[in-house]
This record gives sequence, structure tokens and C-alpha cells, in this order.
Amino acid sequence: MGNNSVFAVFDLETNGFKGASTVSASSIVFTAEGRIVDFFNRFYHSEERPDHRTERVHGLTPERIVHFREEERYPSYFLEDWPSLAAFWERWNPEGIVVHNLSFDLSFLPREAARGRKWWCSMRGLTDFCKIPKNTDREGEWKWPRLSEAVRIARERLLEPLPLAETEEAVGPALGHYGLSDCFELYGLFVRVLNHAPERVRFRPASAAPLSPRRELYPLPSAVRDAFVRERLDYSARVAEAAGDGERSRRLRSLGAD
Repeated sequence: MGNNSVFAVFDLETNGFKGASTVSASSIVFTAEGRIVDFFNRFYHSEERPDHRTERVHGLTPERIVHFREEERYPSYFLEDWPSLAAFWERWNPEGIVVHNLSFDLSFLPREAARGRKWWCSMRGLTDFCKIPKNTDREGEWKWPRLSEAVRIARERLLEPLPLAETEEAVGPALGHYGLSDCFELYGLFVRVLNHAPERVRFRPASAAPLSPRRELYPLPSAVRDAFVRERLDYSARVAEAAGDGERSRRLRSLGAD
């Protein structure tokens, strides 16, 4: 891996399982030692009626999505805007893209977006590193680690480079099931592994067969800016500062201001 290599992490939140809509897409680009250089973080309306069970997990209600989308103008639906994500990756040309549970996330990404890129699944790639026993009587059988489990174990076992340590301190605690925060946690996990156990990283081509969401009309509500929204906008502003994008940080803080 070259000295000038950059890498990316990717995460999305959805309106359900395969065949549902993507409601947020996030990616962070960074150097091997952990310096963030740019990030992508957009929110989309569901093409089918919102699934309230999924909303209870990630909190991205239609009202909150309306407010998050006020940061910049872009298409309403992910399948209309995925070329923007592809262009983001093309601009930085990362050596590889890291995803936790790669097969799931790629099932929402058009084949054209995945084609020509190399991927690494941290969930499968770190199963033997984490060694979390399955709920069976057989010894030596490990379950796939959750992102939070892999992050915790890596922080216990692997030292972080100074740029990563400084950035993690500046951005602060994670926000569960917020795509940008999950990307940030994954970035920290990958940088630790890359610097101390690089033999575990194997980037390869990958793809999945995406299912198109069913289209259902439903009324879009007015924007809501509550504590949930303000907390995530403030978090995004800190990531923007870490990327050296002061203008975007100010825009995000203004969007979350009372």
C-alpha cells in the first residue's frame, strides 16, 4: 500500500431489509495514519411508506429527514442520487472501501456503483480477530462481530496513530445507528487494524443483486428540528472540522441552531 494511499468507509441506513429504500448514505475518506480528508453524508426520502419499526432503530423519521436535507440541494431519493456517491469515490480514488456487513450494504447499491472498486468486509474479516464465541457448545466457533464489538476489542488490543487519537478526541462519543457516526467508528477500527494487523485486510471486487424498492405515495411532512436532529448536526459539524471543512461545519451548526 502506497504512502499516499487513501481509504474509504461506507455505511447506509435503510427503511427495512432487502428491497427497501436507503434513507441515508455516508462515507469518509482518510489517510492510512487516520487523517480525514473528506466525507459524504446525505439523507433521502423512502420510496415506499416509512417503516416505523426501522425508524425506532435509527430514528430517521420523515420529519427529521426533511430538516437534514436542508443542508444542501440534491435529489430526493437515493436511487436518483447514487451517482453523486460514486463521483465522491472517483474524486478521491480510494485504494479500498471498508464496510461492516458488506453483503447487506451492497444489496442496496446499484451494480454500477460497486463495479470497478475493491471492498473489505470488516465483519467477516475480523471474526477470527475478535473471537467472540457462538452460543454453542463447540469450541473455536466464532460469531460475526457487531461493529460496536469489533471497535471495542480493537481499542483494547491495538494502539491508534496520533492523528486518529486526536480526531477521535475532537469528534467525541459515537451516536448509535447514525450513518456518519458508524462510518467514523469504522474508520477508527480500520486505521488501527491497518497499522497493526495489515495482514487481515484483503480488498477484493464485490457486488450484490440489488432489489428495487416498491413505489408508494405518501405525504411528506414538514421539517422537524428536535434534540435528536441538533445532536446529529453538531456531530456532523465536528466531523467537518476534522476534515478541515470549516465552511461546512458552520453551515451544519447554523442548521442545528435554535
